[in-house]
Amino acid sequence: MPGEASEPGGGDKPEEVSAVAIPADWPARSTRPAPRRGVSAVELDENLALYDDVGQLLILLNLSAAAVWELCDGATTVGEMVEVLAGPHPAEAELIAEDVRQTVRRLAELALVADAEADHGQDALAP
Repeated sequence: MPGEASEPGGGDKPEEVSAVAIPADWPARSTRPAPRRGVSAVELDENLALYDDVGQLLILLNLSAAAVWELCDGATTVGEMVEVLAGPHPAEAELIAEDVRQTVRRLAELALVADAEADHGQDALAP
C-alpha cells in the first residue's frame, strides 16, 4: 500500500493528504489504471517515490505498492495485475487481489492514477 505522504521539503512530519472521492465499487477487475499527468516516479533505495508536481505531493511506496504502480500503464487491467502478481503465489491470490485493489484505489484517492478507459486516464476521477 502507499506509504506516508508529505510535501517536499516539509520536514519530518507527514502532512494530511486530501483524497479524491472514488465510487465504492472502484476499481473493477476490468479497470485499466493509468498515471495522471504530472506524476513522476523515482527509485529511492528499496522504495519508489511518486511525485505529483500538480498537487506538490510526495508519496513513498513500499515494494508491493511499487509493483502495482509499475503495472498501472493504462493497458493492464486490475485483473491482469492480480494474475501477474499472484502467479508465483497462487495460494495467496485472493489476498493479493484485495491488496492490488486497495492499492489502486488509494493511488486514485491521492489523484495519482485514474481509469484509462474514462477520459483517457487523465481526469476520469477528478475531484
